[in-house]
Amino acid sequence: MPATLTDLTRTLNLTFGPFNLEPRWPTKSSVRRLPRAIVMSDNKRMPDPAAVLDELPRGVAMVFRHYGDPNRAILAQKTVDQAHRLGIKVLVAGDAQLARRVGADGVHLPGRLLHRRVLFRIAAMRPSWLITAAVHDRHELTRATGAGVDAVMVSPVFPTTTHVQRKVLGVIGLTQMATVARMPVFALGGLNTKVLPRLKPCGVIGFAGIGQFTR
Repeated sequence: MPATLTDLTRTLNLTFGPFNLEPRWPTKSSVRRLPRAIVMSDNKRMPDPAAVLDELPRGVAMVFRHYGDPNRAILAQKTVDQAHRLGIKVLVAGDAQLARRVGADGVHLPGRLLHRRVLFRIAAMRPSWLITAAVHDRHELTRATGAGVDAVMVSPVFPTTTHVQRKVLGVIGLTQMATVARMPVFALGGLNTKVLPRLKPCGVIGFAGIGQFTR
């Protein structure tokens, strides 16, 4: 078994089936442009997001978070510039204005921004952007569907230190969410090389994470 989640992305075509064949998903060009794995930046465990980009395999994108960092704009620009030199897509979390300013490839929306009017504004700014959203329960999934995002990250699948207040979904809960979702689903939360193969029958197209990508 590969040592890290990064290694596993090299064989995702075997672990996760083709992600543009699901009939329940709307036919959108953005679906075919989705990555197979997403690394989430983290202030503490990843102080310099650009530093990990050289180690990422093909097919991995980054969601730049670093909420509250006084140098967020500078870090975002550095990260996007380095990522684009390597052919890696970057989505800026929670700030479409910053995403546009640094030339990012899209926006990742936290639950509080899951509103149709927010998506309308973002789509008007950059129609070609990828837009993903964080989803933790069926209520948020419904809001994400109404907003019309391209994909959702469902979490936490397993126990994690970053979402200790959230109810763990487990394999069954993830499968239930992916089954009713009207857009592609990424698994997030507590993933490692031992549990990732258990997601094969869940209906997700890929995974997202923090810790394993920083090792």
